[in-house]
Amino acid sequence: VKLLEQAKKVIAVEVDPRMVGELQKRVQETPLANKLQLIVGDVLKVDLPYFDICVANIPYQISSPLTFKLLAHKPVFRHALLMFQREFALRLIAKPGDPLYCRLSANTQLLSKVTHVLKVGKNNFRPAPKVDSSVVRITPHDPPPPINFIEW
Repeated sequence: VKLLEQAKKVIAVEVDPRMVGELQKRVQETPLANKLQLIVGDVLKVDLPYFDICVANIPYQISSPLTFKLLAHKPVFRHALLMFQREFALRLIAKPGDPLYCRLSANTQLLSKVTHVLKVGKNNFRPAPKVDSSVVRITPHDPPPPINFIEW
């Protein structure tokens, strides 16, 4: 709801019917309802409309597929601020020579600039998960690098 207060429009993708109902209940019959486009479904399976900025706290098990779905999205968005499991985030931002540098790091950094924004400790959640989190900013390269992605 805080995003709706600040943004011109919010596109929310939610698979959990309980969360959909809660969001609809909070905005119905308010001026904010007109600023909300709610897509009910699995973010990995739905066609995403145009968006400029993505802000998401996603299930950690879809971190990699969602990252690459976003990076393949056309037209290119400006920025994504995503909360990931800390270990995944550290692999995203790892540089060559770093022990965490891997195919994920190379491919993500080929397509975008990735920066660490902040660490979010597990004690900031109720109930507390077993892992810490990190917020990262992903800014796609526009235009994308001139490579044959099928060959790559």
